[in-house]
Amino acid sequence: LKVAQWASFALTLAVLIVMCRGMFGWLVGSVFNEPREDMAHGWFIPIFTVVLFWVKRYELRRVAGLPSPAALLLALPGIALFFIGALGDQLRFMLVASIWLIWIALYVTWGWRLAKESIFAVAFLLFTMPMSFLDFFTVKLRMLIAALAATLLNGLGIVVVRTGTGLFCQAGGGFNLDIADPCSGMRSIFALTALTAGYAYLTQKTLRGKWLLFLCAIPLAMLGNLARIFSIALVATAFG
Repeated sequence: LKVAQWASFALTLAVLIVMCRGMFGWLVGSVFNEPREDMAHGWFIPIFTVVLFWVKRYELRRVAGLPSPAALLLALPGIALFFIGALGDQLRFMLVASIWLIWIALYVTWGWRLAKESIFAVAFLLFTMPMSFLDFFTVKLRMLIAALAATLLNGLGIVVVRTGTGLFCQAGGGFNLDIADPCSGMRSIFALTALTAGYAYLTQKTLRGKWLLFLCAIPLAMLGNLARIFSIALVATAFG
């Protein structure tokens, strides 16, 4: 039975890989290698997923059970979403559907207990999703970082005038600094949330601890970006 289970799961993955080859080409060619997508960390997501399965291999082996054919019904929404994405050239839909179908394949092959233990490892693949559809947040982040940096600098006695995302100062060497799109902090947020999610899952014992650490990723990324802008402004004030 174990050989048959592994064979059926491998066949399912092979079919998915063939069906998703266009999506994989999009991720590799137009997302992970495209600076504007801020997804350079995407290469490491599938690797980390494999590592998670390896780390939990003994526990997964212990909870692996008999096949659950009834779980095939749960594959229907994923199949529908996949073909909607394929027909409409919506590759994000195809990506979500593929991840869902991988988890359903685990469920069908080895039962609910193993599927439950695999939820995070499979869901972690969602971090390969390009977040360029959130670009409208970059302006708000730029404005927020500019306002906070100006407040800190003025609090130190370095008179700074903020106009939109620009910081203008005539003190010391003076500087004109604009917080452009690449400095919005979105890249840091995307990468740090993925890193924090994996770290929290491996190190925290309670669900509350995992969520608390994960939710800290966004403010930490924003603070890091603020520190970067603030330090640039200090250097510009001192040296021009």
